[in-house]
Amino acid sequence: MSVRIATGLMLLLALAMPPAVAQSPDIKFVGQSRATPQLKRDILTAVTGYSKARHSCGTVTTVETAPLPQDYEPKTAMFRVSAPQHFYERWLADLCGTKRAFLVAMWPSPKGGADYKVVEVPPGTEP
Repeated sequence: MSVRIATGLMLLLALAMPPAVAQSPDIKFVGQSRATPQLKRDILTAVTGYSKARHSCGTVTTVETAPLPQDYEPKTAMFRVSAPQHFYERWLADLCGTKRAFLVAMWPSPKGGADYKVVEVPPGTEP
């Protein structure tokens, strides 16, 4: 499956997933993130929906987050965003006992709040 199709599928599933999925008190966040609690829940909903569809696992137990340097830009175009004031974080989610890496881009939304893009980074890939 191409990454564009997978990303599109992830976004559609994220919209269809109920917000309660990402609000489970059992999910532990470790590390630093620039995301607000609400934005973390929104991003986690996208990760959970995508993972359920792609990996048949919608159970997240731990998410390790790490902000990337402000001047970081992915090498691969499909991972990049062009919105002003964007920044990236690496999220490592424990999904049913398997750790999966995600590149998360966030930026201020013109409508208020924040917009984001979440893409799974396949093992051995440097975005």
